[in-house]
Amino acid sequence: MNVPQYRTTAASIYVFFVVYGMAVIVMAQSSLQLQAQWGATEGQVLVAISGVGIGKVVGPSFAGFLSDRVGRRTVILISLGLYSTFLLGLLVSPSYQVGFALAFAFGLANAIGDTGNYPTLMEAFPSAAGSASVVVKAAIALGQFLLPLIITAVAGAGLAWGTPLIGLALVLAALFVVQLRLPYPDHRAVAVAQRARMDEVVAAHGAGRGARVGLEGAAMVLYGFFATAMFWLAQNSLPRVGMTLAGMDQATGRELISFYSAGSFLGVLVTAFLVARFVRPVMVLVTYPAIAGVAYLAMLMTGNPAAFAACAFVIGFFAAGGLFQLAVVVLAEFFPDRKGVVTSMIGLASGASAFAMPFVSGRIVGAGLDAAASYRTVVLMGVVVAALSTTLGGFVLARHRTLLGEPDPHLGQAVAAGGR
Repeated sequence: MNVPQYRTTAASIYVFFVVYGMAVIVMAQSSLQLQAQWGATEGQVLVAISGVGIGKVVGPSFAGFLSDRVGRRTVILISLGLYSTFLLGLLVSPSYQVGFALAFAFGLANAIGDTGNYPTLMEAFPSAAGSASVVVKAAIALGQFLLPLIITAVAGAGLAWGTPLIGLALVLAALFVVQLRLPYPDHRAVAVAQRARMDEVVAAHGAGRGARVGLEGAAMVLYGFFATAMFWLAQNSLPRVGMTLAGMDQATGRELISFYSAGSFLGVLVTAFLVARFVRPVMVLVTYPAIAGVAYLAMLMTGNPAAFAACAFVIGFFAAGGLFQLAVVVLAEFFPDRKGVVTSMIGLASGASAFAMPFVSGRIVGAGLDAAASYRTVVLMGVVVAALSTTLGGFVLARHRTLLGEPDPHLGQAVAAGGR
């Protein structure tokens, strides 16, 4: 595979994820304007936003199969069309019910697009699939950093509140046109080469059958659920945890999210470098949750605000520094001919966790315990899910060594272009 020929394709995917990082928070950032446009309350805007989550749960039921059947380019084009519909639709939407439908379309676009974007990166750069996928997280973070600045600049210039939405839609339209011409790897040929490699290793080790959905697949889906739970707990609870357990005031408690975000961004960069040069992605699945678990445990053992800030940074680095992307890569290594489906499987697990963790932690906090006991229980949940992630990661590592052996950096690089 002539890797340089896919660099432009990869660059277009990263540009898309910058736009996605903006689009995913645009409704929350434009809440006041949408309330006025819809004649709605803040709560109704939040109801509309919830449509994103429902779309992300429904989409994986078919998106992965679609990607593996019709090709990566096709599903990426479909997702770009849905994202543009969401952005432009918001400008003229008359009610929060229509906003909900548009948010649902956004969730579908996310589920469909992921099954094209992540597999394309893995197939374009088979010897650096981990780092290529982890960089996605940095692109999303960049978009989420830029949008508030853009909205502020638009307001300062006296432009209409929907100007950023039109700008993002135009970028997506340009990407749509560009995607029609860019080269894509032949995903079927890549899968055949990678499956042949796995069969050789399995035969050499006398391991019998190859990877099974009910074993390695189930373990990785559970891993996706618990690994996502680690950082969702932090995102939703860190300020209150700091205020309750470390005596922080409201402003200082909120700063924990800044430490967490800084750790996450640095974690993405470091992880991308490490998996490109020194470690296999599957090793990260074991070590990162273990370190994040230690940070959660430290919060239970100290009430020092500085220590809490350090723990927030560590959790961001090791729990939100690309574990989702690496879980997708590792599961795709087990099932190379079903990369679209496995991306959907991890996405569904992640979406379920994103719903379950805020719900369960909310029930704990509202269970009638005193505040300190409630948030100690929430932090203890972080310890437990980190331990479960580490345990599952260890099992996956053992099976990975049995079925895949040592990595072959040249695997797939002789496969010609011609994918869809």
